Amino acid sequence: MSANRRNFFRVHAALRFTFSWDTGFELFRTIDVSASGASVARHVVDSALPARGTVGECAFNLESMEIRCAATVVRVSPQGFAVRFEDLPRLMEDRICGWAFRQEQKHAANAG
Repeated sequence: MSANRRNFFRVHAALRFTFSWDTGFELFRTIDVSASGASVARHVVDSALPARGTVGECAFNLESMEIRCAATVVRVSPQGFAVRFEDLPRLMEDRICGWAFRQEQKHAANAG
């Protein structure tokens, strides 16, 4: 499997996701997750959203693994935003990839 597919393979997931930046800290929920980033939606309708280009810290849990890292906001919409994980240690990247592929296998097994 190519590194590109491995890093950008996304799975739908509604996980609790926190993002803190210079002017805010909010709770969001993921729409999808990959080893390279995540798309998130507002948890509370009128909560603050960071601007595109904002660098902050995100945190979320995958089963029993806590993922905490720097992230850059790459896209913003009225409903939420997308982040690219920055300088994610290889071990965390591997854990996210493994989790994403396990989620896809579970989905495929339930659909078939």
